[in-house]
Amino acid sequence: MGLNIKIRFRIVLYLLAILAIVLMLRLYFLQIMGGGLYAELASENISREKTVSAPRGNIYDRNGKLLVKSIPVKAVAVEPLIVSEDEDVMRILSECLNISYEEIKEKVEQSNLSYIDRLILKQDIDTATMIYLKENSSKLPGVEVIDLYLREYNFGFLASHLLGYTGEIDKKRLQSETYMDYEGGDQIGLTGLEETYENLLRGKKGKIIYEVDPLGRPVNILEETDPISGSDLYLTIDIDLQRFVEEALYQSILEVRQKKISGTDENYKVPGGAVVVLDSRNGQVLAMASYPTYNPELFVGGISEDEYAELKDPENNSPLLNRAIMSFPPGSAIKIVPAYGGLAEGIISERSTFYCAGAWTGLGENFIKYCWNRSGHGSLNIRGAIKNSCDIYFYQVGYGLLLKNDNSEELLQKYLRIFGFGSVTGIDLPSEDPGLVPDKEWKKDYFKDQPEYTVWFPGDTVNMAIGQGYLLVTPLQLAQAYSILANRGLEYKPYLAEEIKDSEGNLFPDSSEDDYQDLNLDENFIEIIEDGMVQVVSPGGTAASVFSDFPLDIYPIAGKTGTAESPPKQDYAWFASYAPVGNTQYVVVAMLEEAGSGGSNVSPMIEKIYRYLFTID
Repeated sequence: MGLNIKIRFRIVLYLLAILAIVLMLRLYFLQIMGGGLYAELASENISREKTVSAPRGNIYDRNGKLLVKSIPVKAVAVEPLIVSEDEDVMRILSECLNISYEEIKEKVEQSNLSYIDRLILKQDIDTATMIYLKENSSKLPGVEVIDLYLREYNFGFLASHLLGYTGEIDKKRLQSETYMDYEGGDQIGLTGLEETYENLLRGKKGKIIYEVDPLGRPVNILEETDPISGSDLYLTIDIDLQRFVEEALYQSILEVRQKKISGTDENYKVPGGAVVVLDSRNGQVLAMASYPTYNPELFVGGISEDEYAELKDPENNSPLLNRAIMSFPPGSAIKIVPAYGGLAEGIISERSTFYCAGAWTGLGENFIKYCWNRSGHGSLNIRGAIKNSCDIYFYQVGYGLLLKNDNSEELLQKYLRIFGFGSVTGIDLPSEDPGLVPDKEWKKDYFKDQPEYTVWFPGDTVNMAIGQGYLLVTPLQLAQAYSILANRGLEYKPYLAEEIKDSEGNLFPDSSEDDYQDLNLDENFIEIIEDGMVQVVSPGGTAASVFSDFPLDIYPIAGKTGTAESPPKQDYAWFASYAPVGNTQYVVVAMLEEAGSGGSNVSPMIEKIYRYLFTID
């Protein structure tokens, strides 16, 4: 019996000894082996990191005039994960910021997600509110006052479609790879140049790592990195020219709206329009106007739902849309392309003529095509056809291109694409429309649910030769095409950012280089077409009366009018041009929606713009 007690006692001792050894090993691991690791973790528990916003870069015009800058404001930011669980904090914020409790609760709960660690509740708070929040920070866990930069526009509405606007980043973008290094509350470029050059304009955030007490209150700054301002953009546009062009566009629209459609009591609607002015020598955009326009200041600090809905409403003619890079039917302004294609393919020559009797039956008696001048133009060569914008002449050119090689090469489409139609120009603006050069494959696919319309008919090509049918082009594309003529086959890519400089004034490589390619066009053919365009503004041409008092002997202009049918809407009006002929500096193209004749309703605006460009008045 005594022996059993001794054995049990020994077992207990052994167990106690083993337990002591285990505890000693554990303590040794915690204090010696893992001491550094846990010290590091402990330091992380008492330190916090926050970012410091960087001001966006400024935007200047070509003459150094400041167009857009960043201004610092104070904003209230909250951490949704913390604030969503504290009703008292939300009630204090509601009273302090004059925002309803329900609205704050909804915003916080909607943002209470793992990828949103900061939510801006209110921007540009006053000094009294800032002081109150900072003095009561101990009662407001998850709330902080931060520095934020908002945009200020020195010229209001001017160039709004080019400059674009900024806004707070949304949940969808925060989840995307493109914005993986952004955080809630960040201001980003949403449209225009602000969007295109977001990565350069945004700058680099600063960082502050600070020590906090057990209640989360800052007690000491451990590390601080200053923010770096974004790069500055120096644009090709001249803001004074931009102002003149926008005013000319607006006044022209008002004037045309007072006119009645011939033979009716109906006025022209003219819901909108666009003007593009290029430097033909390098592709620089000197001015680009779109009407109706909007004030980008509406978006500073966040736009209301009602204001945004008003801007998006088609009943208000969609002022947010940049019509200069949207596509429309071009009408006769496109005739330079079939003219070149006809000469290049031998369908016509410099001296060959067609007779215009006002109607054409080349497709059969059941498919009569009419000229805009029903009484006819008589016998015309290519120069006379351009001067008079004769539809019958270009019907026959288009038909000749169709018949050659049984349309196996779709020659009219080929030359339209050579001149840049059907694809984006590559301008440094988002959402540029490529337009449409329809062909057999496109029609087959587009009407796949209506088999009877899938066949490409000869009439499709004939219509396209005068800018009708399915063909769609943008004002910018047309300006680039006329620039190709002016430059004898050199195609310059249009652009808006002339120079980009970082915060230290260093110029970004290649930011001011011109991008062009030689299309190897026949200069003789181009000169023949140009002769016809010069006659458009000369006595007898479709725009002669408008330019009768313009000093064409000093500043010769090559131009082309255009009127495009687009049922059930009224006709679209165009005028495309460049000057001075022989030493071209400017390409000017304008389009007015539902404004009738380009010769009578658009060319007066172009004439005024040239007077400004050449300082005639």
